[in-house]
Amino acid sequence: GAATLPIRMAAHQEGALAVAKALETHPKVTRVIYPGLPSHPQHELARKQLKNFSGMLTFQVADGPAAAKLLSERLQVVHYAVSLGHHRSLVCYLSTADLVRSSFHLTPEQEASYRSYAGDGIFRMSVGLEDPADLIADLDQALAPLA
Repeated sequence: GAATLPIRMAAHQEGALAVAKALETHPKVTRVIYPGLPSHPQHELARKQLKNFSGMLTFQVADGPAAAKLLSERLQVVHYAVSLGHHRSLVCYLSTADLVRSSFHLTPEQEASYRSYAGDGIFRMSVGLEDPADLIADLDQALAPLA
């Protein structure tokens, strides 16, 4: 309910920041996009404008489709599902080719710009209310077999 919303949003942000920091140093992760990280290109602007960086983050790995398969098979705490803002942590892979083919009508310049951001695809993660250490350990074990 609305009475606990500020507490839940603080927990989402706290967990997302911890997960983002861990993924940023993970050897299999090539990029993390989260406004709460100093590495985010608009971090200073986000600090000025936001009271809460949210529970949403984006990350990439070198072989997104292979990682998506591993995550869908190996995750035990995080759920591999398409949704946002749940009390459970959720992650899904968004293939650039699939998105461009099915969702967007982009000019060649727009597509090139999107690909420079997303590469071949990105993982979107909605961090829930679980213990961040459990989420980090779950992601770590799921990504471990990647080459």
